[in-house]
Amino acid sequence: MDRRKFIRVTGISGVTLSGFMPFLSCTGNEPKLEEELKEQALLAFKRFEEVWDFFDFWKRGNTFDACLVFANAMQQRWPNDPQVKEMNEKIVKMLEQNLAFFKSVKVEVMWADDFGWWGLMALNARKLLLNMDEVELADKYWKLSNDLCWEYKKNTAYDHTEDAKPVPHGCRNGDAAGQSLGVKNTVTNVLLFLLSSRIYRVAKEESREDTDKYLDMVYRQWIWFTDWFKLDEYEFLKELSTEGALVQERPIAMFEGSGYTDKIHPPWAEGWVWTGDQGMLVAALTDMIAVKEDLASFIGRNNLDAEFDANTFETQAKTIIQQIGKGVQNAMVGNADGLIREAPCFSSFGPAHGGDYLAGRGIMMRYLGSSQEKALLGVNLDEAAVKTAKAIWETRNLENNQFQPEYTSAENDKLYIKQFLELWGLADDIQEWDLNTMPEDHKEGVCQAVGMDIIGAAIKTLK
Repeated sequence: MDRRKFIRVTGISGVTLSGFMPFLSCTGNEPKLEEELKEQALLAFKRFEEVWDFFDFWKRGNTFDACLVFANAMQQRWPNDPQVKEMNEKIVKMLEQNLAFFKSVKVEVMWADDFGWWGLMALNARKLLLNMDEVELADKYWKLSNDLCWEYKKNTAYDHTEDAKPVPHGCRNGDAAGQSLGVKNTVTNVLLFLLSSRIYRVAKEESREDTDKYLDMVYRQWIWFTDWFKLDEYEFLKELSTEGALVQERPIAMFEGSGYTDKIHPPWAEGWVWTGDQGMLVAALTDMIAVKEDLASFIGRNNLDAEFDANTFETQAKTIIQQIGKGVQNAMVGNADGLIREAPCFSSFGPAHGGDYLAGRGIMMRYLGSSQEKALLGVNLDEAAVKTAKAIWETRNLENNQFQPEYTSAENDKLYIKQFLELWGLADDIQEWDLNTMPEDHKEGVCQAVGMDIIGAAIKTLK
């Protein structure tokens, strides 16, 4: 496809985008770049309006969360723009439909991590709805996040037993009906971690009562992750050969009596790392640092750790954040093209669950593009965000502004696989997502959400 092909597309309220619109700079203060980003964002949302309403529980929760964070970035940048206001009014109507969808679903056949995605989305929905003075609908989304999603993960998916080895507790990714306990993979655990920390911060801001239960789960998940990270032989937080580290998608410990030996659902392979985990873990740790004094008070009141010190904790959490930041910069941004990529792991790209892990790059930047996370990350990913937004825009379907699963070149893909292999020690020779079993409408919705996540991160680079 000739990326310079002339196009003219009409978007929201007559927005037009003419010709090839290059991102020549990422310094963030050029009026032309800002105007181009705004027009592209509006057209990206226009396409999302056409593809968001599909039937898939977790993907629908995740893609709409992408839309809400993207909309917040636009609102922060252009608070008085009439087209942005019109977009938000449309999102309110979409949220009414989404709530009806949730109520129509047989939740007993859904998986534990699904409720994490919906819980996080519901908190962002509440934020937008309160800003739009839609208090009644906002309260319904609070109940969805807290009373349904968080309570389910805490009561049903969390492992309350003490005998799991080598690390007790954690969150299982089983189904709501209890037919399958599921595996304790990273994504479901980091979702419980992040949902707990985000609910706590909202509850505190709104002066709600009975908030210790959220801090309790935040602390429990902090212990689960850090206990694993201390076990160097399993490399759950694995260092690169140069600088930085990445958290793997599942902790595995193969010994008799271990509770972490399951390699199915989804199929696991050694060295599997997923972009989405990096962003969510950094976000949860950032939340913890923001409420470190509250956490210390809770731990003291409940005699959980007599040696816990808020400042020591902050240093430890920041170290992990910066390790991951450097890991993302060195191993998930291609040296040849500067684009944000998915680690070349067949477990992410393959036919079994490629449609699920496709969203990872966007999810990562949904969080790493946030100002609070950026302040602690220790690296600057702004240039990568802007370059990736450019690549996603240039490779879209010119007829309808639909974003694609791949936005990189085969030549640079090969160089990236070599780069990742040298840093990580393991890599699969895989360049394209196997989405043959993924319904077309699901694929379009997820790909559009990935693009909106990246464009939202690019908008946040503007000064």
